[in-house]
Amino acid sequence: MNNKLLGEKFAKDFNKRFGIITYSGTLAIEAALMSLGLKENSKVLVMSETCYSITNAILKLNLDPVIVTCKNELFMTNEDIDKVLETQDIDCIMLVHQYGILNNIDTSKYRKMGIKIIEDIAQSWTIKSNDYTVGINSDIVVTSFGKTKPLSYGIGGGLFFDDESTFNSMDYYDNESREKETVLLSYSYPKCEEINYEELKKLADHIVKEQQNNAKKYYKLLKNIKTIKCIKYSDNSSWHRYPIWFEDYELFNKVVNEIKNTELEYQLQHEVNLVDLNRNKECISIDNRNQKQYIILLRTRNIDINKQINGLKHIIKDLV
Repeated sequence: MNNKLLGEKFAKDFNKRFGIITYSGTLAIEAALMSLGLKENSKVLVMSETCYSITNAILKLNLDPVIVTCKNELFMTNEDIDKVLETQDIDCIMLVHQYGILNNIDTSKYRKMGIKIIEDIAQSWTIKSNDYTVGINSDIVVTSFGKTKPLSYGIGGGLFFDDESTFNSMDYYDNESREKETVLLSYSYPKCEEINYEELKKLADHIVKEQQNNAKKYYKLLKNIKTIKCIKYSDNSSWHRYPIWFEDYELFNKVVNEIKNTELEYQLQHEVNLVDLNRNKECISIDNRNQKQYIILLRTRNIDINKQINGLKHIIKDLV
């Protein structure tokens, strides 16, 4: 199956007409940013809790990332965006459904303001709520086929869109594309690699179901503990990780130390680099939190859920 036809198959899953398969998700982000025609030093809003490759792609293209620490730290809301817009002229929003948790924002509102929307769904897979479907109101959807993602091919990624002219900016390794005066990137996925759309989609559905089932079990165990906060389980998210919030650092530190005595599989938050080393300029940083919160992220995939639950029970016995 050629790149264009494969891209169109994936595009339909994300409510778009066209698609291009790239060497990686990072390159899909670069191509998406470039295809929007953003001028140098245009401001791209991205939340602090996200993959470093996203901010690196923004910086590489001489765009300015505006890094917002969201009120709840893990996903963006209209309130977070509106607060940023009080002081910053934003040209593009990079909306990342981090950890597979749905960011249910009013994308139409911001597009009417002339702000471009790129939706990164690498950790989610066709998630939706009653009033929101991933990708339907964004300019471009990007994803990764990395081995830790629902679309677990191991390598590659893609961008999906409605504007057919985006194809004209890509180099497809032929004389026609190389003779163009302006070419975005030579990142079209090679024909030597064959991605089986049906198998990859079937695997993604299986992975998301596994993650959702495990997240539901975490929520059932944790929902009545008053000293911590967790998100109410919903089928609206794919739950790449399941988060637990602590407002008290001493309690958070105690729990982290207790985890070391269990087999519980988890991770902590990413550290955010707010300095653009290439241009020796500080990135714009906006903190919307009322207070510092501390988060533990429980793994939901390729785990022994019984060991996870037993580890949690050991940790929370003193918190109930």
